[in-house]
Amino acid sequence: MAWTMANPSVVVSYLAISLDLPVILAGLLVTLRQSACLITALFGTPVAASRPSKKIDLAATDVVVALCFFTALAAAAFGTPLMVTLAFVSTIALIGLAGEYQSILNTDLYGDVLQSESRNRLLYSVMTLGGAGTAALVVTAHQLFHDSPPFTRHAVIVSIGILSFLTASAVLMLVREYSTSASNDETAPSQTKKRFSLANHMRQIFSNFELLIGMSWFRRYLVVRIALLTVEMSIPFYAILAALSHNTSPKGLTALVVSSALALFVAGPLWQSVAHLSTRTVMIAGAAMAAVAGTFLFSNHFMPVVSSPYSHAIALFIVTVAVKGVTTARSLYFIDVAPKRYRVIGLGVSKVMVRIIGVGLSMVLATVAHLQHVVWAILILALINGTAAVLAYRAYDMSDVPEKA
Repeated sequence: MAWTMANPSVVVSYLAISLDLPVILAGLLVTLRQSACLITALFGTPVAASRPSKKIDLAATDVVVALCFFTALAAAAFGTPLMVTLAFVSTIALIGLAGEYQSILNTDLYGDVLQSESRNRLLYSVMTLGGAGTAALVVTAHQLFHDSPPFTRHAVIVSIGILSFLTASAVLMLVREYSTSASNDETAPSQTKKRFSLANHMRQIFSNFELLIGMSWFRRYLVVRIALLTVEMSIPFYAILAALSHNTSPKGLTALVVSSALALFVAGPLWQSVAHLSTRTVMIAGAAMAAVAGTFLFSNHFMPVVSSPYSHAIALFIVTVAVKGVTTARSLYFIDVAPKRYRVIGLGVSKVMVRIIGVGLSMVLATVAHLQHVVWAILILALINGTAAVLAYRAYDMSDVPEKA
């Protein structure tokens, strides 16, 4: 619920435009977040692997993200344009660092404490219930603050997200950690405590890549992971277009958040039923849906059929359903096929590769959005997403890949 109501891809991008920050800066916030995620993938992976208790770090990342959003809201409400810019840049960087570290920890934690079927039920149930709860809270807030200025209503929604992060942090501390693995000591890679050296660390990353790229399960995962990168990257550019179109509307951000919440509510049962048939089908459908959403936004911008802000809410609904299907299926597939001893380093190496590409691509898209219009960046994303659907169709059906590498 917190990541939906205070989704940095939607909220930070939308607020940046509504506060009159340049489009190029709003676009480069995507690049900055990709860069922060890359740093975490490079240096946070060994830290995550060595942590005996995942829940403490997970709770800490929720608190950090909550503080980041609080800082951004305070700067937007009381700061000068320079303070707002600095606050948004630092906020998105810290959220990128904390969010990526949380993703690594979650993947390892789910792999340790839950069996495959339980993971499926948990993640898809959380998706559905979280979407329903978010929609209920946002609609209630919308009614209570109906006559307030647009920024006040935006701030209320983000504040609910901040409270949700803090609540999640407190609840996480009640979780009991245990392992379904027979012995983590036997499967974990042997590591000795050494003084940190950047050169040795980089050599270890290259060594891990050479090791993993020789494994068929990792090569298949990496190809699909890279191909589906632009599905996730679509959301912030959709939010930028929505903000450019109706940033003064009191319904703007509310419509996007409600759309995202309803997308989660639909995505849970939809993808759970499809995933039972084939993981590849989820990948194909998700990429195709993202391509359709982008094409719809591009076409509707030049030949309006659906009025704003509903056109943006519809497109965000479609792409959010796609993103949740792609990311959840991809994560579940990785946990299933990656051996325990390679799980964290495999996740770290794949994230490094993907984030390097993401940094370069997001810079290109931000430049296109600034020099032309953001709809052209959205069209490029739609074309790449269509290509990704074809690549996923031609890939091996990953449901049939055995767990042993």
